[in-house]
Amino acid sequence: MRRPAAVIGLFLVCCAAACTLRRQSAPVSPHCRGGNPMAGVYHPSRLNVKSRCRVVNGTVRKVVFEQYDGDVHVDLRPDPGFESLLADGNDRVGGNLIVELIPSDRARVAVPAEGDRIQVVGPWVADTQHGWNEIHPAWWVSAGAIEPASEAELRAAQRLLQLDASDTH
Repeated sequence: MRRPAAVIGLFLVCCAAACTLRRQSAPVSPHCRGGNPMAGVYHPSRLNVKSRCRVVNGTVRKVVFEQYDGDVHVDLRPDPGFESLLADGNDRVGGNLIVELIPSDRARVAVPAEGDRIQVVGPWVADTQHGWNEIHPAWWVSAGAIEPASEAELRAAQRLLQLDASDTH
């Protein structure tokens, strides 16, 4: 009698242990990156990572090259089925999802044009300063042109990143 009870007990312990293991799942896109999803982002403490890597489809409403940090801001109208990526604060930007391309990625991530239907891959974050959600930084954009950041933009971004690093010490 002891042997069957021991086998059943061992089986139950193994089942419980198996339920606690993290399942390794394939990334949602081959464009997802490993490591710190906020690498290269200026002032990352303002961003709360909701998902390390998300894919979203939509139509570009506006593209703005920011002088201050060198980011390219894209207002993206999400396709039906992607509205859940928006927060109440996204209403202040026309109900669009903000997508940001950082200067260090602009040599490999396309800058879309207004009106383009695109797919974007990157971390889905909540911007706690603005109260809206973003894909920041965008790791891949399906359409557009590669427009590398200028040396001046890269230097400005590097200075901001160094200021961030000195503020945390």
